This record gives sequence, C-alpha cells and structure tokens, in this order.
Amino acid sequence: GCYKTDRQPGIQICTLASQGDKCETCANSLPPSAAGVCPSCDSACKTCTSANNANTCSSCVVGYYQVGTKCVRCDTNDPNGNKPITGVRDCVSCAPPAGGDGGSVLCYLMKDGDSTNKSGLSTGAIAGISVAVIVVVGGLVGFLCWWFLCRGKA
Repeated sequence: GCYKTDRQPGIQICTLASQGDKCETCANSLPPSAAGVCPSCDSACKTCTSANNANTCSSCVVGYYQVGTKCVRCDTNDPNGNKPITGVRDCVSCAPPAGGDGGSVLCYLMKDGDSTNKSGLSTGAIAGISVAVIVVVGGLVGFLCWWFLCRGKA
C-alpha cells in the first residue's frame, strides 16, 4: 500500500509488508485480503476478530473500555448483565472496574476545562483564604515575638 510499515500512520494499519507492497500482517489482528489490504475493525475496536462488527473487539481504542467483546465509551453506562458499569462524564481515557463486579469506570484522563475541585469554591476564593491565613499566622508570630522579647525586658 501507500504507507510505510516502520513509521506512522502505516504502522497503525500494517505491521509487516512484502516487497510488492502487500500487507502480510495487519495491526488490528485480522488477516489481509488477497490483494494485501487490511480490513477495518469497528471504530471503537483497536483489534478485533471480525471486520466492521462492534461485538467482536479484542481490545479498545483510547476513550473506550471493554465489556466482553464490545467497546463502550468512557462516559457511557453499560448494563453489563446484572453488574452495571457507570461511565464518568468528560472522561477520555479509562479502564473498566476491576474484578468484573460492576461499578464506576477508572478514569485516567478528563477533558480540559473541567475542574476536579469538588468543594464548590472558586480558585479566587481559595487564594483569598490562603492569603488571609498567612496574614493571621504572621501577625500572631509577630505579636508573640514582641510579647516575649520586647515586653520581657521592661
């Protein structure tokens, strides 16, 4: 084909090509056609056992977690039989809950712009509180130094 197998994006499609530019080993684990063309997995699958079938994934692309042989977006819930999996809003890289018992996905990376500050205080309020605490502690230390050093001599 058109791509080099030793650099991007070709290595994402074909990992081994013959001299005639026919792919011999496809990156998605499917066998190439007689013409050396790699079939496509479903868009959520990184590797699969059948072309263009959402329920034959062997592994998932980033942004999806695997449930059996299908891939589900990180921000999407999945019934998973009687052990439901809860997606995490604005999550872009995740793994399914450990042990297969259901629960929330393990989110590795959130979209930019969302705050992980769950207290509800703005950044300005947190900065203001921090400055006030430093001023109060500084004033207390200054008063104690005056009390014990200067007043003690009188």
